[in-house]
Amino acid sequence: MAIADVISKFILETNYEDIPAKTIEFTKELALKTMAGMIAGSKTESTKKIIEYAKMNLGAPEVGVIGCDFKSSLETAIFVNGYTSHAAELEDDQFPSATSDITVFPVTFALAERLHLTGEQFLEASALGLEVMNRLGMYSLTPIGVTDLPFYGVIGAAVATAKALSLDHEQIKSAIGIAIGRAGGYISNFGTDAHYLESAIACRDGYLAAVFAKNGMTGGTNIEQWLTNLLQGRDYDLSQITNGLGETWFIHNIWIKKYPCCFLTHRQIDMLRQIKKEKNIDPKDVDLIQLEVGPIDGTCDRPNPVDIEDSRFSLQHILSGVLLEEDMHYGIFSEAKIADERYQQMRSRVKVKINEDWPREFNSGIAHLTLTLKNGEQHEMRLKQAFGGPESPLKREEHIDIFKLYTAGKLPDENIRDLYESILSLENLSDVGRVIDFVNN
Repeated sequence: MAIADVISKFILETNYEDIPAKTIEFTKELALKTMAGMIAGSKTESTKKIIEYAKMNLGAPEVGVIGCDFKSSLETAIFVNGYTSHAAELEDDQFPSATSDITVFPVTFALAERLHLTGEQFLEASALGLEVMNRLGMYSLTPIGVTDLPFYGVIGAAVATAKALSLDHEQIKSAIGIAIGRAGGYISNFGTDAHYLESAIACRDGYLAAVFAKNGMTGGTNIEQWLTNLLQGRDYDLSQITNGLGETWFIHNIWIKKYPCCFLTHRQIDMLRQIKKEKNIDPKDVDLIQLEVGPIDGTCDRPNPVDIEDSRFSLQHILSGVLLEEDMHYGIFSEAKIADERYQQMRSRVKVKINEDWPREFNSGIAHLTLTLKNGEQHEMRLKQAFGGPESPLKREEHIDIFKLYTAGKLPDENIRDLYESILSLENLSDVGRVIDFVNN
């Protein structure tokens, strides 16, 4: 049976009760994290440029734009939600192909308000969107310069919408085919507003793909040909996409992102934070920080960031912040900190070795960090996954702490508590749209 038929049948026939309990719980935690991202992202400098556009294209006031003080059409809300969730730099990704939750939940939260979805319907659509996206996107396209997150993310948005709108077998296949035609995203946009725009467009276009399919529009269904053309010259086995479908859930491949900067720097952040804490490192005593990374992670070798967004993709700036600040926070990424003499001096002490023989994929190899003090003392650490990856998953309390950290000061304390309690018990809600009231009221 063709991949499109297997996938469509799975989407059509899988309901809330068919999804494992641990997958439901993880889906809620991902929803919680993405909600934090949309709230935090709505306050960034980058998002101001999108808000201005959105207010000129509001359409009918159908749903609330998360983190904002206005309502818009469903399409515009999905677009803005998709932007804010990424502008926060808090997306959670599957690796080595960085498919992400931020191309699903910005869509399903808006759909839930518009369609009055129950918690079970919301979780069902979200889990299926994530699962199909992660499976179709299991082979990274980074070797050809593509950013997997929005490229495959448009499929996740389409699948989640298709399930929420109750599309039939042929309509689901068409929705995926239409979405494939809208796939885009390139590594060259890392560190710019365009990087966030790509995921916003993926959310919007995935939603529209399902709407168009419901209205009778057709799309190509030869997924095998599409992927074969993309992966030519690579070692791949397309049968793995559907192998164990419904039994082994690829959602659990997702790493939780803890810091508001590029995920390709998180292993290094975790290592330096641990060394700093265990060895009580004083930044004044640091002589050199040496890093070993793969060729794609080398994108973040940016010793002299030019602006705020660029600094969030700079290993040098980020690790300087780890040493100079008490903790990771948005304030590290500012024009003032970029120009700060202490940061300039510390950035010059961070040296990146790019291993071209490592796999050309995100977070490849085993990251290596060596910290050398001025007295010659050295501390080394290696890390395969950032803390919060599948090998070291976060506890429920840690998910809540991250949520509270990034929503603090942006919502009243009682709303923060009501919001995370509601999202973590979504299956009990008769109308998920009520959750948005805690954000926008």
